[in-house]
Amino acid sequence: MSVQKIIAIAALVLGIVIGCILLMRALRTRSAVQAEKGNFGSLCLWETGIYFCATMGISDFLLNTLLLNKLKITEDKNLPGTLVTSCVVPGAVIAFFLLRVENPVQLETLIPCCIAITAGSIAGGKFVTGLDSSKVRRFMTIALMFSLAAVLVRIGLSRGEPGTAVGLDGIRLVLAILLSFAAGVVNMMGVPMKPANTAIFLLLGLSPLSTLTMVLVMACIGPMGGVIPVIKSGAYHQKLACAAVICGSIGAAIGSLVAISLNAAVLNLLLIIVMVIAIISMLKKK
Repeated sequence: MSVQKIIAIAALVLGIVIGCILLMRALRTRSAVQAEKGNFGSLCLWETGIYFCATMGISDFLLNTLLLNKLKITEDKNLPGTLVTSCVVPGAVIAFFLLRVENPVQLETLIPCCIAITAGSIAGGKFVTGLDSSKVRRFMTIALMFSLAAVLVRIGLSRGEPGTAVGLDGIRLVLAILLSFAAGVVNMMGVPMKPANTAIFLLLGLSPLSTLTMVLVMACIGPMGGVIPVIKSGAYHQKLACAAVICGSIGAAIGSLVAISLNAAVLNLLLIIVMVIAIISMLKKK
C-alpha cells in the first residue's frame, strides 16, 4: 500500500473517531440538543449541499456562516466552534476520496505545504491580533483579483489548456511553501484562503485535480488539530455539527466522486468561478 493511501485511510479513520465523539456527546446531552434552534431535517439538507459544493473548492466556512447568519440559530460566540466541528468529518471524507486517486499530487509537494500552512496558522494566532482585519481583507481582495487576472492570462497563453503538473520542485516549490505559510497567517484573520491557494497552485502549473487536492487536504489539516478542545468546551451548535457529520459527509463523498470524474478543462473553469465568487463576497463584506 502506498504512503498516499495510508494517509488517506488515516485521515478517514481520524475523521470517523471525531465524528463518533461528536455524536456521542450529542446523545449524552440530547435534551440540550433538542432545545437548540433549527430543524434537524432542514439542516441535514443544507449540509449535504454545502459540502457537495465544498468539493469544488467553495469555502464551507463561508457557506455555513451565511447559513447561520440567515437562520439565526446560534450566538456569535459559538460561530467559530460551530464552523470547526462541522467541517472536520466531511473534510476527512474529501481528503480520503481525493488521495485515493492514483497520483493526484506528489507527497513531496503536499506534505511541505501542509506543514507550512499549519505553521502559518500557529504563528498568525500570535501576532495578527494587532492588525486591522478590514485592511488585510482589502489587501487580499486586491491580491486575489491580480491572481485571477494572472491565471486568465496564463490560460490564454496556453490556448485554454490547464496545467498538467502533479508536483512542484525547485523555486516553484519554495514559492508554494512560503505562500502556504502566508495563507495560514492570513487565514487567522478570518479571510477565506481556499480561493487564494487555488490561484497560487494554478499559476504554478499544477493540474486542476492536483490543485483541488492540495487546497482541500490543506484545509482539512488545521481543524483536526483544534476540534477536541472545542468539543470539550461545548461552544458550538450541536445540531448543525451532527447534521454535518451525517449528511455533510454524504454530500462530501458524492461531490468528491463528481470532482474526480470531471474533465480537466471543466474543473479548471469551476475553480476560476470559485475565485470570482470569493472576490465578490469579499468586496461586499463590510
